[in-house]
Amino acid sequence: MGSGGVVDTGDSTTAGDQYSAVYDSAQFQALQRRSNTFIVWASVLFYGWWFTGIVLAAFAPGVFRQGVGGPLNVGILFLVLSFVLVGVVCLAYMRFASKRLDPVSDRIRADLEGGLR
Repeated sequence: MGSGGVVDTGDSTTAGDQYSAVYDSAQFQALQRRSNTFIVWASVLFYGWWFTGIVLAAFAPGVFRQGVGGPLNVGILFLVLSFVLVGVVCLAYMRFASKRLDPVSDRIRADLEGGLR
């Protein structure tokens, strides 16, 4: 046992070096770049939608008061479409991750765990 009741599992600098090597690898950097690109575009879409709503509510409040049919107006429709947008972004990310991110991360994990065993 190491100090403080922690079990010493081996040379921690070697494991740390492996994690640093994975972090610095081109494969991991490409994975991170893909993930960040999706997150940026999804954020621009979502926050752009909300910013448009805020601007319309502040400077053209009559837009949200316009009737669409029955008790439904543009404001309520905007709110419902906001929830739909959240669902679409979530589904798009799940699909994107399963096709573009998960296979690469699985390869990185297999390489790393294979090196640690």
